Amino acid sequence: MKTGTLATRLTLAAILLTVLIYFGVNVAAYFNDPFTTTLAYGYTSESAVTVAGYVVREEEVLTGQGDLIYVSRREGEKVSQGGTVALIYPSQEALDNANTLRDLEEQLQQLLQARNLTGGTLATARLDEAVSASLVDFRSELAQGSLEGAASAGETLRSAVLQRSYAYTGTEALEASIASLQAQVSDLTAAGSGGATRITAPQGGIFSSLVDGYETVLTPDMLEDMTCQDYRDLPAASGGGSVGKMIYGTEWYYVTLMRTADMGSLKVGDSVTLRFQTGLDRDLTMTVERISDEDSGQRLVVFSSSRYLNLTTLLRHQNAQIIFDSYTGIRVPRSAVRILWEDVTDEDGEVVYRTDGTPEQEQVVGVYCLWGTTARFKPVEVVWQGEDYILVTPAEGTTGTRVLRDGDQVITAAEDLYDGKVIE
Repeated sequence: MKTGTLATRLTLAAILLTVLIYFGVNVAAYFNDPFTTTLAYGYTSESAVTVAGYVVREEEVLTGQGDLIYVSRREGEKVSQGGTVALIYPSQEALDNANTLRDLEEQLQQLLQARNLTGGTLATARLDEAVSASLVDFRSELAQGSLEGAASAGETLRSAVLQRSYAYTGTEALEASIASLQAQVSDLTAAGSGGATRITAPQGGIFSSLVDGYETVLTPDMLEDMTCQDYRDLPAASGGGSVGKMIYGTEWYYVTLMRTADMGSLKVGDSVTLRFQTGLDRDLTMTVERISDEDSGQRLVVFSSSRYLNLTTLLRHQNAQIIFDSYTGIRVPRSAVRILWEDVTDEDGEVVYRTDGTPEQEQVVGVYCLWGTTARFKPVEVVWQGEDYILVTPAEGTTGTRVLRDGDQVITAAEDLYDGKVIE
């Protein structure tokens, strides 16, 4: 028993010694030749500043007396002059009857479409595709946080599912449902609208349900001579008591205060990229419309655009990034960039010599990359320098294995590096 215990202890000691020797050798090798790599990858860096400001449009508030309101237009929908945007009902019963009638008319329309599509494998396949596409759209809108888009996609999905369900029940059940709905619609239509008051668009434009009180406080005309102090004195939002508003024209504006030190060479007429932090999922190219005189190290800046007006209807006070420039290249750590002296060659690849017989040389910026088991020097051109990284592109004229590519293993630390060195 004692012999077995001694043998076991000796075996464990031998294993522990082997592990310690292994780690000791690797640690010593690292300090003798600290070889490390990192992945080079494509990257875009931006020169930008973040500001807070207001979206300004030509707007008119639509007022109406009553609390029982049905808005008949979607957010951002175009409405012609005289078009109905809302209905105000005199009683809850009248509003409930009107909502029921709208639901029944929608169901009837869906069933009539289903009747046109029933019969045959092709029609069923088309309905299956419609359900799948609607489901994808619905989930996409929810993921983006767009409640308005999700509601619209949800209605489309419900319609597609309803139409698909009648592919199983057959035409008899479908015809019976259509007849029943038609009778209910006729009865409610005959009952009338219950004395509802129509709210119409004074002129053609875009409808928005959001009224925040800035419609008359911030107007395009006011931006022409607004000062930095005027901007600072803007009151807080105070909306309510309306059925919505109409937005006119095609031009809209973003006004903000910027530190003069952050503006660089920005001037009136320049085109810059703005990226709103919420509410708009795309970058905007806007024009510098006006820059005010300096006040306490700040200037009031007005940007204008004639695109995507219908997508800005819910935007007012917004943080935004003003992007002056963007740079795209391959990102590598600063520690990986090296400067070497290389012989100058002519068009035939022959070394060019000076009059004293020594080869002519030039400085070359580049990085060493792992090429199999060797180090390969790849010349680059620097396009942007960050705090701890540099964006580069392959130097002009480089070919073959000397071209730096996205995905290369860049050597960030090693002793006595040179082109062709075997890395173990």
